Amino acid sequence: MTDVITEQMPSLMLALAFTAGEYLLVLCAVLADLASGMRKALRRTVEKLATYYNALIALTVIDAMQMSAIVYLRVACGYGDLPLLPAMTLLGSIGIAIIEVKSIYEKAEEKEQRNMEDAARTLAQCLKLLKDNNITL
Repeated sequence: MTDVITEQMPSLMLALAFTAGEYLLVLCAVLADLASGMRKALRRTVEKLATYYNALIALTVIDAMQMSAIVYLRVACGYGDLPLLPAMTLLGSIGIAIIEVKSIYEKAEEKEQRNMEDAARTLAQCLKLLKDNNITL
């Protein structure tokens, strides 16, 4: 019995090494996906920031106009109780913050489910291709 185990040990070690290699390759694939996702996320974040800040700059220009008018009314007409408040920029900032809070709480589960369905569909296609070409595992 021990002779059989000793005789099969090199094959067993090779199979274990092969399996460990497969685990390592899956890890490499996940890390590659992570790197790709991080690049995409960074690009989307920069684009999002540019869009948000372009809108905020436009709103700030409007606020500068209305605040200039308030200063004029204070100095020229004596309306001393008008507040200097960048209201448009404030409202725009609140709106953007609400959009981001909503984005944070969106269900990631739906995306995860869609990814699992895509993986299952791809695996089924691969198995069908193997079967169609009479390849056995």
